[in-house]
Amino acid sequence: MIQRSGQGRALFYTRDSGGKHEQTPAEYVGWAQRRARELGLRFSGTAESIDAMMQSGCPESGDLFFDFCVQGHLLSRPALDALKAEIVRDRDVSHVFIPRRDRLARPDDPLDGLKLENELRGLGITLVYMTLTLAPRLKNRRPDVGEAIVGIFDFDQSGRFRQNLAETMIFAQLGLAKSGFSTGGRPPFGYRRWLVDAVGNRIRELEKGEIVRKQGHHVMWLPGPEAELDLIRRILAMLELMPATEVARRLTAEGIRSPDADRVRTDNGVKHQVLGVWHATTITGIARQPLNRALVEYGRRSMGDQLRMTADGPRCLEEQDSRADGKPKVIQNPAHLRVVVPAKFDPIIPAVQYDRLISILDQRAGTQRGKPRSRDPGKNPLGSRIHDLGCSWPMYRQPHGKSFRYTCGLYQQSHGEKCAHNHVDGLTATRFVLRAIRQRLLDGNRLHKLQDKIEARARAELNAPAQDSNLDAKRAELAQLLGQLARIQRNLALAESDELFGSISEVFAELKSTALRVEREVASLERLSQTPSSVETEVAIAIEIIARLKELAADASNLPALSQLFKQVNVQVYLRFLPVKKRRRTENKMTGGVLTWGNAPSPIQKYQGPTGRGQLRLATAQRTYRPDAINGSGKTDVVDSGGRDRSLGNVSRGDRI
Repeated sequence: MIQRSGQGRALFYTRDSGGKHEQTPAEYVGWAQRRARELGLRFSGTAESIDAMMQSGCPESGDLFFDFCVQGHLLSRPALDALKAEIVRDRDVSHVFIPRRDRLARPDDPLDGLKLENELRGLGITLVYMTLTLAPRLKNRRPDVGEAIVGIFDFDQSGRFRQNLAETMIFAQLGLAKSGFSTGGRPPFGYRRWLVDAVGNRIRELEKGEIVRKQGHHVMWLPGPEAELDLIRRILAMLELMPATEVARRLTAEGIRSPDADRVRTDNGVKHQVLGVWHATTITGIARQPLNRALVEYGRRSMGDQLRMTADGPRCLEEQDSRADGKPKVIQNPAHLRVVVPAKFDPIIPAVQYDRLISILDQRAGTQRGKPRSRDPGKNPLGSRIHDLGCSWPMYRQPHGKSFRYTCGLYQQSHGEKCAHNHVDGLTATRFVLRAIRQRLLDGNRLHKLQDKIEARARAELNAPAQDSNLDAKRAELAQLLGQLARIQRNLALAESDELFGSISEVFAELKSTALRVEREVASLERLSQTPSSVETEVAIAIEIIARLKELAADASNLPALSQLFKQVNVQVYLRFLPVKKRRRTENKMTGGVLTWGNAPSPIQKYQGPTGRGQLRLATAQRTYRPDAINGSGKTDVVDSGGRDRSLGNVSRGDRI
């Protein structure tokens, strides 16, 4: 146990999921203030400070540590981890106030909650709950069995709450769905939220985001403006004659805004404004909406880590509900597990037309509908490493028969309007690159020469003076940034107006980003400073890597190994295509190219602009696309994509990043 200086400083921790509780976090802080005065402890937390933390999402401020909207079964959380670090750092901390055990954790295993509690007590901390006080755990002292049993029971009840809540929510939503009422969320395009009574009589239309709680009343999705319904009917008619991509292209060309135009979305933590460009997923989502046929469907997807929904009630999770790492995943429920009931309005299209259109869409989708894009590198060994010399774009993997091929990315993203249908067989290109590596890099004579060069370079690097000044400067810069962040957190909690709070929040976010970048630079420099102690060690490491390369290149059919080989060698392929006259038509055929590896310079300026279809169309509308036009800065004359960001895979009514 860490020796504490006595009854000095107290900290406060709570976790809140954003639901309804008996007391608010501010009221909990008021209780902690009273207990601190009774025990004679220093405690600077205030109700105003924790309210500011709720608005900003800041996990710590002075003596307050608050995990807002963080699930209780997670044993590693921002505020909880910061609390532990502060206890270790400051020996004056002697008490931690926590309202209840369920505010500390709702563990899946009650023993996990007891271990977390004992970990804090083992640091010499007294835990003060509203109903009991737990003294620090003394070293070499047997624990109180009765105390442990009570703790296990409390954490078991705390953990069961999540499962009971999931069961209650599923039954409540099933009851609403079977009566044709809304179970929450935003209505689809063409429909609006209406307040109705228990039998479905309309009261009034609700505003966006409006919440009404009235006994005996519910929310129902009903047809909206006639202009939107006419657009839906037009989309359905067009889909019977052309694919969804063509429908999306025509609507965008006509200047018709997509359903979520100008809305700010947050995908994987990245905020972006929807441009109003139509996508094929938006079109097919509108077409497959059962409300068009006056049917209310519930339970299309199943999610959650406690229970899953069926038409008859909740079910326990099964093996197919979890990913390979054990975390729960969202799955598509089969049709027989969904709740489908007639809606309380007339369909906007006849049932025969709806069924015919669904059959057409299913036929077009083939066997790929509903299947996520593969993230397996073994199925894309040359991903991002093969380019079209004509337009400088990367060539994207594309299924072709029972195999795959690489096709010009610009051709695909522009719907064939730009560049040409340049493509190369994927397996053929992979085998060619493998043979080139075997011939030019892994040949026996060249390996001996490579070993001599590695040894000469290792001697030169080890004899060079150590470059520790840059590392020391970065460490000093990081320490200064952390000090500034601590002061800004204090000012954030004391902000007296919303305008001042917003200004401080922006500065805090900018400094936080800078601190993370400098921290990564320090870690990188520390790794570089740990050089091998001898030339022999450096050469041995390099030869071991080369031996590993030979193992990866041994099996031409092992695509995952080849993908790793190409990554380590940093192979890059640039292909040239020229038109070849056939009997009746002209086709582009591959006529040559360039292959590089290591740090060899690229023979072209690679395309660095936007690759999304909507962003590409916007960029090309503002200026003429010329991949070979180099400006004064050495970059291509295109609009910058703003870096690499990930977006949700199920975006259906807005733009992808």
